[in-house]
Amino acid sequence: MNSSAEDIIRAVVDALKRRASTRGETVPALDSVRDLVANDEAEIAIDYLINTVNSFRLTLRKDEYDRLMSAATRLDYADSVTDIDPRLLVPTSDDV
Repeated sequence: MNSSAEDIIRAVVDALKRRASTRGETVPALDSVRDLVANDEAEIAIDYLINTVNSFRLTLRKDEYDRLMSAATRLDYADSVTDIDPRLLVPTSDDV
């Protein structure tokens, strides 16, 4: 399946929300990222998502990072994704 950049961003946000929820955390900023995507502001959504991940210290699996980078590349916005704190990237197999 060839997902759109917007679909990829939404999928990553949903995965982050599920993991935060299992830890008893609520991150309303992730809903704002989805709203930005829905309002055709995918580039701003990527910026806001990276800021949210860094600010709330959310871990991002390697496969999610790769998909997010793919989406950002499609939007010619890949530089933004490199701003993520590398300590927040975890292997895909980690159950975080």
